[in-house]
Amino acid sequence: MAERADSRITPLFRAQYQAAVGSKVPAPVRISTVDGELWVRAVPMPGAGVMNSVLSTIHLGDQGITVVDPGWAGGKAKDAVGNVLRPLDAFLRERGRRLEEITDVVVTHAHPDHIGAAAEMLQATGARYHLGAVEQRTVDAVRTGRSQDDYAVERHMIGAPDGVLDKFPFPLAEKGLPPFIPRQRPDATIEDGNLLPDHGITGELGWRAVLTPGHTPGHLCFADDRRKLLISADHVLPEIFPGIGLGVASLGGNPVKDYLAALDRLAEFDDYTVIPGHGYCFTGLGARRQETRDHVMERADEVSQVLDWNPEISVWRLAGRLTWSGGWESLANSPMVWSAIRQTMMYRDLVLEEA
Repeated sequence: MAERADSRITPLFRAQYQAAVGSKVPAPVRISTVDGELWVRAVPMPGAGVMNSVLSTIHLGDQGITVVDPGWAGGKAKDAVGNVLRPLDAFLRERGRRLEEITDVVVTHAHPDHIGAAAEMLQATGARYHLGAVEQRTVDAVRTGRSQDDYAVERHMIGAPDGVLDKFPFPLAEKGLPPFIPRQRPDATIEDGNLLPDHGITGELGWRAVLTPGHTPGHLCFADDRRKLLISADHVLPEIFPGIGLGVASLGGNPVKDYLAALDRLAEFDDYTVIPGHGYCFTGLGARRQETRDHVMERADEVSQVLDWNPEISVWRLAGRLTWSGGWESLANSPMVWSAIRQTMMYRDLVLEEA
């Protein structure tokens, strides 16, 4: 094992850790042999560092194969077969299995790097499709244009200079499904606390769904109490901190507040091994949860200090005074400006509510 010097979290596999932090795509790792084989396989995606791949969890059971988060579909939807399914088929054949044995595809949240390859995988295999019930509500909201977004950005309300946002369309403004969302409805929607076998998946799993909103409204983690594993997806990551409020549609409420509550909810799994959505498998969830909470509260403290100085400051000027990893100037001139503005509004409301 390779322990990080700057924290108490410990990577589970040295090679996987070294590849992930070295901007390489990690090789597959087998994480359990209890009731079948449980593998973690990195699927390449555009990005750098640990964000150059997404981790897909694959269970090879006697009654079928379950894939959690099939991954990025490639630059175009039609490229998915070449970019995702053929390498996956090769991975399975090396272990005496075949693509056609995939019986269930489970998605933790509706982001293109996690759900993008689902449509092609479902079409190729006829597998059952599982998505969280709350996350499906966001998909339905964007399909019908009925998003309940408390943080829809009104240009004239945030104090942005004239014309500065005209070249970037508001990401939640258009009705209709994004191309990375499967057009078919899930065969089963997963409620908080459900065990995956309840929905037709092989009883070899025993994964318990844990609703962890914040990154998206219906983000799910899965707790394997028998194997003491937690699939944390993008709720807790080992090297970076997840964005907040990034659903395909909003269902109302403050995602930052929801995220903090969901972060605390994972305390019962602090002694579990974590399979995140990006990076590498690790132990030390309690330490990483605290690091993540501290990061969120540091941003809240920044917002609080600016509001103490000028309670009437516009959202645009407030955002420009915060510490952004890429710098405000570059962020303000990219499509990510909408996310920055929305998160500034969320943190402002959190601070004002707690004042």
